[in-house]
Amino acid sequence: MALVDGFSHLTVQVTDLDRSEQFYRDVFGLEVVGRDLVSDEGPNSLLAMNTRQRVLLVKVDQVTPFRPNSSSIHHAWYLTPEQFARAEKRLTAMGFDITDSRKDFRAFGERSMDVFDPDGHRYQIQAYGPEATQIIIEDVGEVACGKADDFAVGDVKTFVKGKFFVVRHEGGFIALSRWCTHMNGILAWKKEHWRFYCPMHGAFFNRKGECATHGRGLAPLRQYPLRIAEDGTVYVRTDKVIERQSFDASQLTPAPSAEPVRA
Repeated sequence: MALVDGFSHLTVQVTDLDRSEQFYRDVFGLEVVGRDLVSDEGPNSLLAMNTRQRVLLVKVDQVTPFRPNSSSIHHAWYLTPEQFARAEKRLTAMGFDITDSRKDFRAFGERSMDVFDPDGHRYQIQAYGPEATQIIIEDVGEVACGKADDFAVGDVKTFVKGKFFVVRHEGGFIALSRWCTHMNGILAWKKEHWRFYCPMHGAFFNRKGECATHGRGLAPLRQYPLRIAEDGTVYVRTDKVIERQSFDASQLTPAPSAEPVRA
């Protein structure tokens, strides 16, 4: 199978060709190549991006939603952080409301704003800073996580301070970072599905920290050093992060052995 390495043009339905041509030229900075250069039903306008791709505006009587129950077609432009900052300043000066309504749900380092064209097509303008992929070290000291005996095999406990999970496996304990290895979204434990979930981009990980999302192939969740004191208290260090290529039983800290029953 041949792999697609790009696209020729993006077709967008519009109801007023003059109005939309002006919008894509003045707001997005596209260059107007010409009218009716493409054999398509209805009048059309071809605009050029600063890459080899083109945007084709095709006049229709009514814009057709891209998905059922959708009011607009959603596309995304990816920019560098520097380009995003310039676009943010420029669009604000032009009077656009670029408030990110989902700011609290973004991955760390992810920036996003929406711009709607005259027909309601939504363009999500995004950028990812270096924070999105950097290894984050919480360094809030050693956190006491309770007694080992309080964890049943299969238990997962979430810790806000230090942002980690403690998981009890048959062979022992492991502390896993809550930062997703995709783009530093914060993971949540979904007990009903027995897996960790990243709400930013839909990644799943099992209790070993292995990626369980089909086709994603993400690195396993990072690990924190964990120790069990003589009194059975589980402690997790947050000043060190361990990257892993895969899960191995040697990564588990064995549970303390039960004391023999005295006669």
